[in-house]
Amino acid sequence: MKYALLILATLALSGCAVVYDYAQEVAQSQCASSNSNPQDRRACEKRDAPAYDDYEARRKRLKEGQPG
Repeated sequence: MKYALLILATLALSGCAVVYDYAQEVAQSQCASSNSNPQDRRACEKRDAPAYDDYEARRKRLKEGQPG
């Protein structure tokens, strides 16, 4: 998860969709491979699921000072 957060931080600075998509895949893989119960895995997947377009739209709103 720390690796995915590092990738996301890099993405926030670069705005690169390819890097973001890769980080999402890594995060989803980690959720799927966890030994937790199915409910925890679904929560993990949902938390790490935003698409790049959603991320970019939210980033732009925040940059403009509008609420998320």
